[in-house]
Amino acid sequence: MKTLLIEVLVLVVVGALSVIEGIRLVLAEKLQMYDVLGPGYYNVGMGAILIIMGLVYFVSQRKKYVIGEKKSADRDPVKDKEYKKMMVGMIVVMIAYIFLLDLIGYLFSSFVFFLLINRIAGFRSWRTNLGVTVLMTVSYYLIFVTWLGMIFPRGLLFDF
Repeated sequence: MKTLLIEVLVLVVVGALSVIEGIRLVLAEKLQMYDVLGPGYYNVGMGAILIIMGLVYFVSQRKKYVIGEKKSADRDPVKDKEYKKMMVGMIVVMIAYIFLLDLIGYLFSSFVFFLLINRIAGFRSWRTNLGVTVLMTVSYYLIFVTWLGMIFPRGLLFDF
Protein backbone atom coordinates (compact mmCIF):
# COMPACT_ATOMS: atom_id res chain seq x y z
CA MET A 1 0.00 0.00 0.00
CA LYS A 2 2.92 2.31 0.71
CA THR A 3 4.24 1.85 -2.84
CA LEU A 4 0.80 2.70 -4.24
CA LEU A 5 0.65 5.91 -2.22
CA ILE A 6 4.12 6.96 -3.40
CA GLU A 7 3.23 6.29 -7.04
CA VAL A 8 0.01 8.29 -6.79
CA LEU A 9 1.72 11.09 -4.89
CA VAL A 10 4.34 11.42 -7.63
CA LEU A 11 1.67 11.61 -10.35
CA VAL A 12 -0.42 14.16 -8.46
CA VAL A 13 2.55 16.35 -7.50
CA VAL A 14 3.98 16.37 -11.04
CA GLY A 15 0.49 17.11 -12.40
CA ALA A 16 -0.02 19.94 -9.92
CA LEU A 17 3.38 21.44 -10.75
CA SER A 18 2.51 21.24 -14.45
CA VAL A 19 -0.80 23.01 -13.85
CA ILE A 20 0.91 25.74 -11.81
CA GLU A 21 3.58 26.25 -14.47
CA GLY A 22 0.93 26.31 -17.18
CA ILE A 23 -1.02 29.00 -15.35
CA ARG A 24 2.18 31.00 -14.94
CA LEU A 25 2.87 30.72 -18.67
CA VAL A 26 -0.69 31.72 -19.56
CA LEU A 27 -0.34 34.85 -17.44
CA ALA A 28 2.97 35.76 -19.10
CA GLU A 29 1.99 38.10 -21.92
CA LYS A 30 5.20 37.74 -23.93
CA LEU A 31 4.72 34.06 -24.67
CA GLN A 32 1.12 34.41 -25.83
CA MET A 33 1.89 36.68 -28.76
CA TYR A 34 3.69 33.87 -30.60
CA ASP A 35 0.98 31.26 -30.35
CA VAL A 36 -2.74 31.65 -29.75
CA LEU A 37 -2.97 28.41 -27.79
CA GLY A 38 0.38 28.94 -26.10
CA PRO A 39 2.46 26.44 -24.14
CA GLY A 40 0.64 27.21 -20.90
CA TYR A 41 -2.65 25.63 -21.90
CA TYR A 42 -0.84 22.47 -22.95
CA ASN A 43 0.84 22.28 -19.53
CA VAL A 44 -2.45 22.86 -17.73
CA GLY A 45 -4.17 20.15 -19.78
CA MET A 46 -1.40 17.60 -19.34
CA GLY A 47 -1.13 18.36 -15.63
CA ALA A 48 -4.87 17.93 -15.17
CA ILE A 49 -4.72 14.61 -17.03
CA LEU A 50 -1.86 13.44 -14.78
CA ILE A 51 -3.80 14.36 -11.65
CA ILE A 52 -6.96 12.65 -12.88
CA MET A 53 -5.08 9.53 -13.98
CA GLY A 54 -3.24 9.41 -10.65
CA LEU A 55 -6.52 9.51 -8.75
CA VAL A 56 -8.15 6.92 -11.02
CA TYR A 57 -5.11 4.69 -10.60
CA PHE A 58 -5.31 5.06 -6.83
CA VAL A 59 -9.01 4.19 -6.71
CA SER A 60 -8.60 1.16 -8.98
CA GLN A 61 -5.55 -0.20 -7.15
CA ARG A 62 -6.93 0.58 -3.69
CA LYS A 63 -9.93 -1.63 -4.40
CA LYS A 64 -7.58 -4.52 -5.12
CA TYR A 65 -5.89 -4.02 -1.76
CA VAL A 66 -9.21 -3.78 0.08
CA ILE A 67 -10.81 -6.79 -1.65
CA GLY A 68 -7.66 -8.84 -1.32
CA GLU A 69 -6.97 -9.33 -5.02
CA LYS A 70 -3.37 -8.22 -4.67
CA LYS A 71 -1.74 -9.72 -7.73
CA SER A 72 1.78 -8.99 -6.58
CA ALA A 73 1.22 -9.22 -2.85
CA ASP A 74 3.91 -11.86 -2.50
CA ARG A 75 6.52 -9.68 -4.19
CA ASP A 76 7.75 -6.29 -3.11
CA PRO A 77 8.74 -4.48 -6.34
CA VAL A 78 11.34 -2.42 -4.50
CA LYS A 79 13.17 -5.55 -3.34
CA ASP A 80 12.65 -7.63 -6.48
CA LYS A 81 15.88 -8.10 -8.50
CA GLU A 82 14.08 -8.47 -11.82
CA TYR A 83 12.20 -5.24 -11.23
CA LYS A 84 15.41 -3.39 -10.38
CA LYS A 85 17.13 -4.74 -13.50
CA MET A 86 14.19 -3.65 -15.62
CA MET A 87 14.19 -0.13 -14.13
CA VAL A 88 17.96 0.27 -14.56
CA GLY A 89 17.66 -0.98 -18.14
CA MET A 90 14.93 1.55 -18.90
CA ILE A 91 16.95 4.39 -17.41
CA VAL A 92 20.03 3.41 -19.43
CA VAL A 93 17.96 3.22 -22.63
CA MET A 94 16.42 6.65 -21.93
CA ILE A 95 19.85 8.20 -21.36
CA ALA A 96 21.12 6.62 -24.58
CA TYR A 97 18.04 7.98 -26.38
CA ILE A 98 18.84 11.50 -25.23
CA PHE A 99 22.37 11.25 -26.62
CA LEU A 100 21.30 9.53 -29.84
CA LEU A 101 18.72 12.22 -30.66
CA ASP A 102 21.37 14.76 -31.62
CA LEU A 103 23.62 12.21 -33.27
CA ILE A 104 21.26 10.18 -35.50
CA GLY A 105 18.06 12.24 -35.28
CA TYR A 106 14.55 11.68 -33.98
CA LEU A 107 13.36 9.02 -36.39
CA PHE A 108 16.20 6.51 -36.04
CA SER A 109 16.82 7.09 -32.34
CA SER A 110 13.09 6.66 -31.63
CA PHE A 111 13.13 3.36 -33.50
CA VAL A 112 16.06 2.10 -31.40
CA PHE A 113 14.46 3.47 -28.22
CA PHE A 114 11.08 1.78 -28.78
CA LEU A 115 12.75 -1.48 -29.83
CA LEU A 116 14.80 -1.66 -26.63
CA ILE A 117 12.10 -0.36 -24.26
CA ASN A 118 9.54 -2.82 -25.62
CA ARG A 119 12.03 -5.65 -25.17
CA ILE A 120 12.74 -4.60 -21.58
CA ALA A 121 9.03 -4.15 -20.88
CA GLY A 122 8.26 -7.73 -21.84
CA PHE A 123 8.00 -8.34 -25.58
CA ARG A 124 9.72 -11.70 -26.00
CA SER A 125 9.01 -12.25 -29.67
CA TRP A 126 11.34 -10.18 -31.83
CA ARG A 127 8.79 -10.24 -34.66
CA THR A 128 6.07 -8.74 -32.45
CA ASN A 129 8.53 -6.30 -30.94
CA LEU A 130 9.68 -5.15 -34.38
CA GLY A 131 6.10 -4.73 -35.59
CA VAL A 132 5.04 -2.72 -32.55
CA THR A 133 8.24 -0.65 -32.75
CA VAL A 134 7.66 0.24 -36.41
CA LEU A 135 4.02 1.08 -35.67
CA MET A 136 4.95 3.30 -32.72
CA THR A 137 7.77 5.07 -34.55
CA VAL A 138 5.69 5.78 -37.64
CA SER A 139 2.69 6.86 -35.55
CA TYR A 140 4.68 9.30 -33.45
CA TYR A 141 6.45 10.65 -36.53
CA LEU A 142 3.19 11.19 -38.40
CA ILE A 143 1.41 12.76 -35.44
CA PHE A 144 4.12 15.07 -34.18
CA VAL A 145 6.30 15.85 -37.19
CA THR A 146 3.92 15.62 -40.14
CA TRP A 147 0.54 16.67 -38.75
CA LEU A 148 1.50 18.93 -35.84
CA GLY A 149 4.56 20.37 -37.57
CA MET A 150 6.87 19.96 -34.60
CA ILE A 151 10.56 20.24 -35.29
CA PHE A 152 12.63 17.40 -33.88
CA PRO A 153 16.39 16.89 -34.15
CA ARG A 154 17.47 15.64 -37.57
CA GLY A 155 20.83 14.43 -36.33
CA LEU A 156 24.40 14.99 -37.41
CA LEU A 157 24.72 11.72 -39.32
CA PHE A 158 21.36 11.64 -41.12
CA ASP A 159 19.34 14.50 -42.62
CA PHE A 160 15.97 12.72 -42.33
